[in-house]
Amino acid sequence: MSKKILISLFILLWNTALVHAEDFMNEVARANDLYASNNYLQAADSYESLRERGFNNGHLYYNLGNTYIRLGKIGPAILNYIRAQKLIPRDENLQANLNYAIQQTRDKIMPPPPDTLATLFFWVSDLSVNENINFALAINLTFWLILTAWFYFRTDFLRLVRNSILFSLLLAFVAIGVKLHLESSSRTGVVLAKTVSVKSGLDASNITLFELHEGALVNITDERQGWVEVQLDSKKKGWIPKDSLEV
Repeated sequence: MSKKILISLFILLWNTALVHAEDFMNEVARANDLYASNNYLQAADSYESLRERGFNNGHLYYNLGNTYIRLGKIGPAILNYIRAQKLIPRDENLQANLNYAIQQTRDKIMPPPPDTLATLFFWVSDLSVNENINFALAINLTFWLILTAWFYFRTDFLRLVRNSILFSLLLAFVAIGVKLHLESSSRTGVVLAKTVSVKSGLDASNITLFELHEGALVNITDERQGWVEVQLDSKKKGWIPKDSLEV
């Protein structure tokens, strides 16, 4: 009886996944048609509806960024390009559009250069988190296949291949840790307010240190009482209201 229940549950989950995938593709096709027919506001609403329903897709964010560019909303465009970059980091059109959008902003703040860790593990930035994990799993599978073969045919060549793949596997798992560390330790925010005053403390009455404008990229270093501390470089940092930007 329990076996039949498990089979039925699996079929139900599978069918549900297929329905969700079909709904997603249909909604994306509808949004793409709206974009192609220059109905950018409706296209943006359609893409946003998918995002709010939990669809986390790099091409969805990329299309949404393009739509906001057409609407002249530079801040939301850059925000969605940054989100897309985490999922499809090697897309050249995405990088070109992001650079173009940044040049349309008043502050023209480019993303920060890679730090020492990111430079050392240079390939990590070109892969999404999921791609890094899949790469490690593929190496892991290869390692166990080679290890099985080595148990039957203990040749010097197989031992060399086994050791090389083991080293690659360890490096791949370290790379996953590096990728997760880089994404968790660096929070990039995009200013969506037309203009925001960067304050010296957690209150609007504090001294204004400088101003930022829509589309400015900032590194978020702290968050307290509805305010976030943002940093541009070693000398320029301060506090802005949390609702003036998004991550």
